[in-house]
Amino acid sequence: MNIGICDDEKEIVFFLNNAIKELVQNMGIEVQLYFYYSGEMLLDAEDNLDILFLDIEMPGTDGIETGKRFSVKNRDCKIIMATSKVERFKEAFKINAFRFVTKPFLLEEIKEALVDVIKSMIGMEKIQVYKQRNQYEIFQKDILYIVSVDSYVEIFVKEGKFRSETSLTKLEEELEPALFCRVNRQCIVSLKWIESYKKDEIVIGENRIKVSIRRKKEFERRNAIYDMEYR
Repeated sequence: MNIGICDDEKEIVFFLNNAIKELVQNMGIEVQLYFYYSGEMLLDAEDNLDILFLDIEMPGTDGIETGKRFSVKNRDCKIIMATSKVERFKEAFKINAFRFVTKPFLLEEIKEALVDVIKSMIGMEKIQVYKQRNQYEIFQKDILYIVSVDSYVEIFVKEGKFRSETSLTKLEEELEPALFCRVNRQCIVSLKWIESYKKDEIVIGENRIKVSIRRKKEFERRNAIYDMEYR
């Protein structure tokens, strides 16, 4: 898991670094920490972050504007906004910040925010797949949908597709149930990547996937739960 800290005060970055390391160690989670001392530095970076602690009050591009621009290219990253001015929290709703913490920081408040954001993140488990006989591991959260083809399955991600020599039913047992749903005999979709659903048809990118009558009720139930708890 990749966690970023963006704050112009080095002592704050130092404090959060130590606090996060202690907390995740107690939780048994491995993380890589990245540090940014301005909004510009964060926006210029190409790091793939899962969680970002972002200060609101920074010289130059402040946290609100930074958060707006950062979210465009990192929509999956959960942002925890920090400020000493509680009245500015209202502005942070514009960028759909996941949580808010106040300065000066309390360790318990940091812990609560971190625990909540980690609980909200699903699909961080990896599965083994193949492409041109080479083995790879991909995060479940990156899977768009999976299609059964004879004795194997094709696993589609944004960059293309992979293959797994297993049945759709067996693979379904490995997948995070809160994230994936079987919608017909041959296809499992990721609820995360559904762009629209109407007239028994799911749209994911340029792909249209039919929901069978038999699986419609269960799909709609699980899709509604995902919308409430994870979007």
